[in-house]
Amino acid sequence: MLVSFRPCGPKDFKALLKLTTAYYRFDKIPYDLSSLRRGLETLLRNPSQGQAWLMETHHKSIGYSLLTYNFDLEYGGIEGMLTDLYVDKHYRNRGVGSLALYELEDFCRERGIRAIELQVLNRNKAAETFYRKAGFRILPRKVMVFDVRPDEQPRPRAVTVGKRR
Repeated sequence: MLVSFRPCGPKDFKALLKLTTAYYRFDKIPYDLSSLRRGLETLLRNPSQGQAWLMETHHKSIGYSLLTYNFDLEYGGIEGMLTDLYVDKHYRNRGVGSLALYELEDFCRERGIRAIELQVLNRNKAAETFYRKAGFRILPRKVMVFDVRPDEQPRPRAVTVGKRR
């Protein structure tokens, strides 16, 4: 089976959106379609934010990956964030995911990116096994997120701090 791994641009929006929603349904990740569309459009129009790739066989999209950028002093600057790697269930366990990781590693190496970070759901043991075999390791940290509130939401009351003497 011949698989191509090619970078995406705005013209690939529909194919990527279809695969992204398939991935989110597969992994049971809740999503808002309008937010997903907005984020994907932003990524495809702003290469400084990251890169998306399609995996195809005979011009049929069978998977995709998204790598975004994060700045982290621990890794000497830019770090790759593998936010999504999805392969259609009919093409899994055939080396397609491994091909994607090799391509991503080459992409990062060429740009001086020294680390790739990702998140795996605790319940997705198959993905964790796949990434561990590829050389990823679990960091002794917990992933935490803070959803930034819109301006109109109430904020906690201000804390009064005494003056220094």
